[in-house]
Amino acid sequence: MTLALIAGSGNLPLQIIQSCKHKKKPLVIVGFEGQTTLEMNSYTEFSLGSIGKILKYLKENNVKEIVFAGGIRRPSWSELDLDWVGMKWFKTLGLKALKGDDDLLSGILELLKQEGFKIIKPNDLLDSLMTKTGALTTLTPSEADWIDIERGLVVLNSLSSSDVGQAVIVQQGLVLGIEAIEGTTALIERCNHLKRSGGGGVLVKIAKIQQSLEVDVPTIGLDTIKQIKQAGFAGIALGAGNTQIINYDETIKLANEYNIFIIGCEK
Repeated sequence: MTLALIAGSGNLPLQIIQSCKHKKKPLVIVGFEGQTTLEMNSYTEFSLGSIGKILKYLKENNVKEIVFAGGIRRPSWSELDLDWVGMKWFKTLGLKALKGDDDLLSGILELLKQEGFKIIKPNDLLDSLMTKTGALTTLTPSEADWIDIERGLVVLNSLSSSDVGQAVIVQQGLVLGIEAIEGTTALIERCNHLKRSGGGGVLVKIAKIQQSLEVDVPTIGLDTIKQIKQAGFAGIALGAGNTQIINYDETIKLANEYNIFIIGCEK
């Protein structure tokens, strides 16, 4: 049974490829123009709007399962250049196509399932990917950090039903920034210039209520740790069971070296 990897940016697609090679699982890779960053790996590239060509390619390669991995920037409608099948999908999606990421992705997944594909999660292929409950690092949150974490969870859960943001940075009880379309990397960069004297500061990141964990899982990795260190924040709180840590062992090791805490929380 052939698996198709729908690959975006970042390191997770590479880990999926390595896992499939180790398990000798047949794999084809679909990439997108201006989105996929799989250097030194062969993949077939499409435009995001060429839905018909993608479906034809998957079926010609006897694909039965699909896994999504890596970040894909949501384009404007003018960038999509939908083909005939894409226009048909757009009509079927209706208002979902014009709403937030959660509604759009759930609609796309349903259409793929109707085409006969099974969607599997990255953590079905990789061990130690999903965040577990409790302290993951040697350093644990202080009382002040817990106040920031709880504040962040309240804010994110309040915004969740509106499909806005999956991350927030809180320092000394004050919300420095909420993630919007710019992503977590830009959020940390922005808040680096807003932090207050006196230390502390926590990145809180959890999945939204309706977020599809088959396609869109909140993620951190080595680059996140490096950014948190550079910004001078104290640590990271993640939603247990609904966020993932890329390069888990290396990421936890680096956090320990930098005296940054990572904790998995029940949201």
